[in-house]
Amino acid sequence: MRRLLAGFLLCCLPACGTRDELGGELSVDSDEYGAWTMSPTTCVSGEHRQFFGVDLTERGDNGTGVRIVDDPVDGYSLAMNIPDEDLALVLTPQSECEVFDVLVERGNVRVNDIWAIQGHATVECRAPGMEIVADLSFSGCT
Repeated sequence: MRRLLAGFLLCCLPACGTRDELGGELSVDSDEYGAWTMSPTTCVSGEHRQFFGVDLTERGDNGTGVRIVDDPVDGYSLAMNIPDEDLALVLTPQSECEVFDVLVERGNVRVNDIWAIQGHATVECRAPGMEIVADLSFSGCT
């Protein structure tokens, strides 16, 4: 396992769905790396870093970000930073997960040439010494 009508446009944007809409939580319990939870408060379209997906972080983050990617060759992956380590746990459909339900799709809004991203990740993976449970939803990530 292992992101012109200026006055009108600015007033309209939150109502048009460009505001980040986030929910859920990720929890990891690992014998090797300890236990942590993360509830995302910010999301950024992966288009900024040349991938189709999203980076989710928590305000005041201590390094527990989550990257969800839809790769055209390898499919979906979910990568979780390990706090205080220069490592990440990466899950794919080939991981031994009881549940691996991930969806990333382009929204219908573009801001500064970046498409808003929306989707969800529901994952349950258990192995000796490791448990990862994620129930995350996101939209309006630009």
